[in-house]
This record gives sequence, C-alpha cells and structure tokens, in this order.
Amino acid sequence: MSKRGVRYLHWRRSAAVQAAAVLALTALAGCSGSGVALGETNEATTAPEIPTPLATSVQTSDGTWATIPMGRLDEPLNTFWQLFYRPKGARPWSNQVEATATATNGGLVLASAGPSLLVGVRPSVDLTYTPLISTSDGGRSWSDGLVVQELAARPDALATSGGRALALVNGGPGTEVLVDTGGISRWRILVTRAGLAAGGAGRSCDLGSLTSVGYMGAQPLVGGSCGHAGVVGLFARDQGNWRLAGPALPHRFGQGRAEVLALGTWRDTTLVLVAVTGARGTDLLAARSGPAGRWATSSPLPLATNEQVVSFGPGNGQELFALLQGPSGAYRLELAPAGGNAWQELPPPPAGTATVAFSSDAPTDALVANGTKFSSWSFNTGSKRWTEDQVMDVPLQYGSSS
Repeated sequence: MSKRGVRYLHWRRSAAVQAAAVLALTALAGCSGSGVALGETNEATTAPEIPTPLATSVQTSDGTWATIPMGRLDEPLNTFWQLFYRPKGARPWSNQVEATATATNGGLVLASAGPSLLVGVRPSVDLTYTPLISTSDGGRSWSDGLVVQELAARPDALATSGGRALALVNGGPGTEVLVDTGGISRWRILVTRAGLAAGGAGRSCDLGSLTSVGYMGAQPLVGGSCGHAGVVGLFARDQGNWRLAGPALPHRFGQGRAEVLALGTWRDTTLVLVAVTGARGTDLLAARSGPAGRWATSSPLPLATNEQVVSFGPGNGQELFALLQGPSGAYRLELAPAGGNAWQELPPPPAGTATVAFSSDAPTDALVANGTKFSSWSFNTGSKRWTEDQVMDVPLQYGSSS
C-alpha cells in the first residue's frame, strides 16, 4: 500500500463496522442456503484450472477503474496492489488506493454496475476477513463494509447489480457464494459449492471449483469448472433452484472440459469468458446472451504452448479482452468484438503491461508497473503503435507489511 503501508484496519467508522461483523457472523451461522452441510463435499480437482490473475479494469458511468500489483512482485509482503482511476473524458490516471485504508498485499477485486464501484481487499498478513469499500460518485465519497471470510482470489469474485451484491468466498473446507441482505456488511449464504455440486445441474457438470459470480438481470449467476466434457458450468438461480444456463459449446469442443473465467454484464447483455481444454490444448471462447437468454459464441482463440493468461476484462460495450504472454515474454492482446464472432488481434502492448483499460471516450490504455513506477501507454484505433503519455512515481514502503 502506498504512503502508509499499514498492517491493520483504520476504518473511519470502526465501531459500526465491528457491529456489522457481529451481525454478519450471526447471519452466516444461521444460514446454509443450500440445505447441504458445509464441508460435506470437498473441492473437486478433476476440472482444468487456468491461472486467473487479479489485475484487470472495469468501467462505470463516471470513468474507468483498474487494479495492478506494484513493488517487488516476487516478494508477497512487498507487493502492493494499487487502485487507479481515470474519470470519463479525462486522460490522467490517479492512484486511489488510500481509500482502502488497509494493507493491499493480498490483492484487490473490483465489481461495477452503472455509476457504482465495489472493491474487496483480500486478506493478507494478520487480516483474516475482507474489507469492502464502495463509491457511486467516482471516488469522491466511499462507504465501508466487510465480509467475514476470505474473498476468493478470482477477478470476478464480486458482483453488483441493482443495489445487490454477490461475493465468492473461501469458507471452511469449501467455497461459498454470499448475497448481501441490505448493505455490504450484512450477508447470508446463497449457495455452497457442496450444495451446488450435489444438485442436478452440478451433477450434470461434475462441478469442480467455483470461479466467478455475476448477474443476468436480477438473476444471480455462478461460474465454475466442469469435469464432464462439453458442459459449461454457468449456473442461474431460478425460483429457488439452480440450473445450467449455457452457453452451449460448439460441436468441435464436445470433448473439451470448460472453465468459466469471467462473468460480466453490459446493460441487458451477459458476457462470459470460457476456457476449454482438450487433447489439442486450451482455447478461449467469448459468449454473449441478451434478455431472451440466447447465446452467441465467438470463434475459438487458441492458446499457444506455455502461453499464459496475464489479464482479461471488459472492452467497450459487449467486448471482452484477453492479454496473453508467451514463454519468450512476448505479449498478445486479443479483443472479442461485439459485432462479430472472430477475435481481433491488437498490436502487442509494451513490456511490463499488467492490464489494459478500454473506454468509449478515450484511447485504449496499457497500464505498466515497474517497481514504484507506473506508466500509461495509449493506443488509438487505426494506429499500429503504443505511445507513453503518463508516468507516475507511486510511493511504496517496502517492509511495512512484515
């Protein structure tokens, strides 16, 4: 964390937050949401696991937010996750990490809807629960909350829509999905991984891990990995029951095992990024569904041997991006556009790019971290090169988290 680098919480309304923690603990103790005892089923390990780094960007109606790690990235206690903001219609990025009011070594998770941004600070060092902050005015004011468990290390472990929120957490021996019951400090269990795996939809999938949460309108969604070939583990809650919501995999991927990497919503459209692993390797598929529930799926994006996923997230509107890096260190930036099913390859961003941020009213930005140095490189449509347009020194206090 920049400047203060503190180890413990310094909440502006600490008494209220502590009271909320007691209420949240009480609520969680009395709810199971699924009718299955916690820990009844261990996490499955048969489905593929694709690394999903937390670095990403999201958009609100007021601007674009991004989170990237800075500092000494090979030292967990000297890695500090930063929260950057670019207002709509403006170019410079500003560092807003002080709003978290606690150490950020464990990583930040972002969720957005309309003007609202929800941020989760994953536990690290002596912190055992997850502080939350939210803003609906571009960071001019913040509200505090918390989840009493550890937020999962997934970029889509939080979701918000219409004033409601979902959280994917590590609880006991298994994973749980929580839903807020009025404010971001009061939660109950919506479903456990064990409960979802035991149901008909979970058995059809042979559910492995839970990977993401989101919304389709007002309907909660949960993404996961499947052990059964040809099934996408996207679950929707409908009248108290969970069902597989699609999308269907193209026929050629019928023998591949799927994992939902990302869930998002743009207006009335649900966006999903799926990794499908088969005998020939791993492919990425982007899928979109409108209010009628009909899915349109992109063409496959094959990952080269030993190519890693560096970051993914929303582009403009119904677009999704994927930032990839090969074993030689070379980057590949791909965009699944809204108007077609073929991925579009953009010029490779500069070395050190942690994530990419899109905006409808500004050029695309590549966000680069090198120790305490932050830089933003812009790319305009039609251009073939990235241009450095901002450099910022972020004061980090090495050793402050040990």
